[in-house]
Amino acid sequence: MDQLKEYFAVAVKYGFWIGSGTVFLCSLLFWYLSTSTLATEAEKQTSSIKASISTVSQIQSELSVHPNAQSHAEMEKLIEDRQNQVLQSWETLFERQSEILVWPEDVLTKRFVDQYRNKIPIEYYVEYPTPEADSLTTSMRSTYAKHIKNELPDLAEIAGTEWTADFETSTSAGGMGSAMGTMAGGGRRTIDAELREETILGIRQGPLVVWTQQSQANLLSDLFPWRQAGLPNTLEIYYSQENLWVLRQLLEIIGKVNGAAKQPYQAKIHEINGIKIGSSVVFGAGQISEPGSSRASTGMGMGMGMDDMGMDDLGLDDFGMGMGSEAVSPDPAEFRYVSEGLEKIAATDLRSALKDIKPQNVALAIAKRLPVMMSLKMNQRAIPELLAACGSAKLMIKVRQTRIMPKGKVSTASSGGGMGMGGMDLDMAMDDGMDMGMGMGGSPSGLGTTGKDEPIDEFPLDMQVEIYGLIYIYNPPDLDKLAIEQINEETVEQAVQDLSGESKEPVKPVAPPAADDTGDAVLPTPEPTTVPPASTPAPGQPADQNPAGIPANPAGEPVNTETPPTPVTALPPSNLTPTG
Repeated sequence: MDQLKEYFAVAVKYGFWIGSGTVFLCSLLFWYLSTSTLATEAEKQTSSIKASISTVSQIQSELSVHPNAQSHAEMEKLIEDRQNQVLQSWETLFERQSEILVWPEDVLTKRFVDQYRNKIPIEYYVEYPTPEADSLTTSMRSTYAKHIKNELPDLAEIAGTEWTADFETSTSAGGMGSAMGTMAGGGRRTIDAELREETILGIRQGPLVVWTQQSQANLLSDLFPWRQAGLPNTLEIYYSQENLWVLRQLLEIIGKVNGAAKQPYQAKIHEINGIKIGSSVVFGAGQISEPGSSRASTGMGMGMGMDDMGMDDLGLDDFGMGMGSEAVSPDPAEFRYVSEGLEKIAATDLRSALKDIKPQNVALAIAKRLPVMMSLKMNQRAIPELLAACGSAKLMIKVRQTRIMPKGKVSTASSGGGMGMGGMDLDMAMDDGMDMGMGMGGSPSGLGTTGKDEPIDEFPLDMQVEIYGLIYIYNPPDLDKLAIEQINEETVEQAVQDLSGESKEPVKPVAPPAADDTGDAVLPTPEPTTVPPASTPAPGQPADQNPAGIPANPAGEPVNTETPPTPVTALPPSNLTPTG
């Protein structure tokens, strides 16, 4: 008992320290038990969430169709119907075109036509350069050259005009001559009066529509450049025939607008200033260039520069002049067709796209877009009728631009690529009083009249009208060419960007402001503002009350610019899905 008393005495003496130690150990035990339970629960919940995310991701990857069987069946039915509608429309357009794109078998013989029959697109079947086994003989090529020479006068009659240019004569300075030949138009009695003879009864003898020899020569240089080498090669024959088909359609449109007119005063189109097909057509004529830009200061009235024509890539040094075999010449498909964005397509890109079945090549797989341009002198009131005729033609012209030149102005776009004079059009030079030494008595029109003796304008409502458009050359319908199986969200978004010409950049999330040790957001420090020194007031003037030039609020008090503005943090979107 006495021994216990001694122990109790020691415990009473050191009771505080013993109690403090006991409380510390108990607290440590309780903390361990609590934190271990929370850590276990947190780990359990984290594992559960990750497992759920993994399960959902796995289901999404395996689920390629709608989970609802009935909805999936109906959706597949709608997709199949839409595919059939596209294919049917494609077949209709191709069949309508097939009625026009016909090779003259009676003239070129069946053996000749068999070389091109059912070879659409030609770039898919005939390589460049053309292998010897696929090349035509010299006699066949010579026969086709004669066929074009005999075909052009018949085409001119469709539009009520006459063909006067020599097919076998090549001209290199066509642009200057054409601009001078058409310069007499505008406010004066134009060249059509010189080409028509009037009988005593007032009946005009001559073509209903004037088409000058120089304008026709420019067309020959544009459509049949192989005339310089003598004979066309196998590929050039195909594109030359395609030019004939398109030229026929353009002249049919002119004939349709004039209708049953027999005399010039009954016609609505009186003159063909120029026609262009393929690579020579440049869209965007008449756009205003920024002062001082290279395009505005070149002084070229050609409508396109050497770089635009791709002359560096044409390989002009490889021209051959042989008559017995096909000359080595540039690919005739070079920059002949354009994309959906009116960008010229290189021949190598065109051939690879037609053979590579991808969603981004669908546009070329369906049709090739051939640019055309017509420059006409016509009654301005008939412009809507001309546009309607372009839209209703068998080879429909999708008009992209209509340009109406002011009275007395002649566009260099229809002059066959002629040079301007120091950045001026030739017609502008004449209107400014520059004597070019043409005509009799200094008259630019060559009519021997000047000043007050100028003849009265025979067609005062006529203006020069330019039509820029596209003709679609459709390929044979083939559902596999649409690459439907390769279509996904990425290809759809890429196709939308290609059609719109705009590229979408990924959205970058904005990081929230950093936090300091206390957990408060740290605002960015504004850049120091340099305050100009206060100016010393002149004697007798009151001191400036606002030397820093700080703007005042509506109440008249200066705005406090020392407090930095609170930044607005944009939260990143939780899910980004492509639209379109």
